[in-house]
Amino acid sequence: MTSPRCCPGFGPSLGTVSGGTERPVPGGRSAWTGKYIVSCKQEEMPLSVPWDPSNQVYLSYNNISSLKMLAAKDNWALSSEINQVGLYTLEDDKYLSFHMEMLVNVDAAHAFLLLSDLRRRPEWDKHYRNVELVQQVDEDDAIYHVISPILGTDPKPQDFVILASRRKPCDHGDPYVIALRSVTLPTHPETPEYRRGETLCSGFCVWREGDQMTKVSYYNQATSGFLNYVTTNVAGLSLEFYNTFKACEKFLLDNRNDLAPSLQTL
Repeated sequence: MTSPRCCPGFGPSLGTVSGGTERPVPGGRSAWTGKYIVSCKQEEMPLSVPWDPSNQVYLSYNNISSLKMLAAKDNWALSSEINQVGLYTLEDDKYLSFHMEMLVNVDAAHAFLLLSDLRRRPEWDKHYRNVELVQQVDEDDAIYHVISPILGTDPKPQDFVILASRRKPCDHGDPYVIALRSVTLPTHPETPEYRRGETLCSGFCVWREGDQMTKVSYYNQATSGFLNYVTTNVAGLSLEFYNTFKACEKFLLDNRNDLAPSLQTL
């Protein structure tokens, strides 16, 4: 496998946790007023950008940069913590963003390779029913068609057309980055079978924390499609994120020896 290029300068539904205990955070938000759900539902502007092969360098760069800027914001607030897995939220005028993080006993480069292949995400994320690789743009960028199961009160499943861009660290202390955003493709228009969803900015940042210890952080800048599955109760949301993140941890641990030869290039 060729070494990935370096970086420039989850839709949840309610779930339950077996054996998980939630720790309330002093000063944290235990509930939301609902204004973000209303404002996001009223947002009608398309979030997807047309995929243009002649402009792919810019689109890929912007994909990575958007996630890095979201991760770098300094006003994330810890809303809840379950068994040392933290859920952070960030509120602004237009979006309610989420950030989840955990420590995993897996090599960072290995976690990066496993998480960057969206075709494997249905193995641990129940919100991904099927993932098709539509176009391998280059070694670090790919376009996928994602189908989600029917969740909540939706009458039919959602589908997404997603540009996934990955970058390895440029400097010591930088994370591996896997950025996701929606694009439009003439070959994959909306169909009556699915309700087309969109993601503006989401993905993973993966930091090496020491020998075989890795911090995995997931970010999602919530939009109307995402918030269709969100209640105004942060406890229910944090339980759902916890379930999904623990499934992700198990996936990484179960597969940590699968890609050993590939790690030599990272």
